[in-house]
Amino acid sequence: MTMNMRTILSMLFLSLLIAAVLPVTGCGKKQPAAPKPKLEITSVPSGAAVSMLGKERGRTPFKCSLPPSTYVIQLELPGYKTELVRTEIKQGADQKINVELNPVTASVMLTSVPSAAPVVFQGRKIGETPLIIRDLPYGEYSAELNKSGYTKRTVSWKMNEDGRPLLLKTDLASNVGTLKITSSPSGATVTLDGTVMGRTPFSERIEEGRHNLEIAREGYVTLKQVVTVTRRQETVLKNLKLEIIPSTLKITSSPEGARVFVNDKQYSDTPMELKQLLPGVYRIRLEKEGFDPATREVTVTAGNELEVALSLDSNTGGVDLVTVPPHITVYLDGKMVGTTEPDPASPGMSKLLSLRNLSMGKHIVTVAHKRGRPEKRSYSFEIKKGEIKRLQNLTLWIPNAKLTLKSGLVRVGRLAATLKDEIMFEPEPGVKQSYKKAAISDIETLKVNE
Repeated sequence: MTMNMRTILSMLFLSLLIAAVLPVTGCGKKQPAAPKPKLEITSVPSGAAVSMLGKERGRTPFKCSLPPSTYVIQLELPGYKTELVRTEIKQGADQKINVELNPVTASVMLTSVPSAAPVVFQGRKIGETPLIIRDLPYGEYSAELNKSGYTKRTVSWKMNEDGRPLLLKTDLASNVGTLKITSSPSGATVTLDGTVMGRTPFSERIEEGRHNLEIAREGYVTLKQVVTVTRRQETVLKNLKLEIIPSTLKITSSPEGARVFVNDKQYSDTPMELKQLLPGVYRIRLEKEGFDPATREVTVTAGNELEVALSLDSNTGGVDLVTVPPHITVYLDGKMVGTTEPDPASPGMSKLLSLRNLSMGKHIVTVAHKRGRPEKRSYSFEIKKGEIKRLQNLTLWIPNAKLTLKSGLVRVGRLAATLKDEIMFEPEPGVKQSYKKAAISDIETLKVNE
């Protein structure tokens, strides 16, 4: 074989070899691998530990890429139940998983010595010991035990992560002492820190400490002070003296103006008022001229205003009288009491003159006029209790005219009657004369009140 032939055969073999290799290598470049699917895990609450294939991989929120397969994912968080999630990862499909974790809960029993202590939990009273509080999530808690007569206690605890129940026992220490109170007067109301506790004499077991004390009784000034009670000891407030609030006594009468005697001591006339009186029994007597005395016994209590009204019964009488003529001055027992007035319905007579509040017994009425003949005349009468005596036609002879005759004669007397041609004239009491009008020069009428 010649050199040229060998060269040609070698080149042909090389060409066949290259042709056989090119379809396999893709022109000499390597094919890329398919991407892994992505997995995203979140939880409520977050921060849970994520474990797969027995190994912790991180905490939520958690992200990773995984080859297609089926996986069991475990989530753990203190205070919450462990959760297992099974998921299948497929090629070309990303996946998101959200898990809501359930808290671990447990119960706690609260007991106390003594029992029956009120329990305040999360701001409200929920019962008395022994008491079970159920379904408490993992965490820290506290409650307040407050039994009357014992020191207030606060109990704190932390729930177990594994849900095991707790038993808490508390010994309460007594914090009471005895408060004893007496007062003068007794029967006063005892109020402690705004709560009515009883009346004096008072003895009760009270919680230790400072307390606002009030001692009150109607009619007395309320006593206020701060008292300190010591545990297991007696605090004694003895014979607290209450100050009296003075009373007022108002006295009125009908009619007014009666003399007032209280416990036989005379005061001003009615209406009147007595102030600053101490409690007690008071005897009241009213006196007024012409009336029977009125008496009353009253009881005055402390701090009150008492009104007493008494009616006086008249022990007098009266007299009604009419004078002839009117305009006559009237005296009763020597004292002028008035002047009678004309009665238009009865000419020559007076209106009725009424005199009242006359004491029982004998009285004298005197009628008088300066021109009367006689100038005055008296009448006696007797008054009985409540009697009204009537005296009529009390008369006085009083000149009412001055007659002048043409002869120059002047006569003063009473004009008794006027006839057609003459007049009847009375110059003296009981004496009547007739005068012709032709003989009369003038008739002057005298004023009745002269």
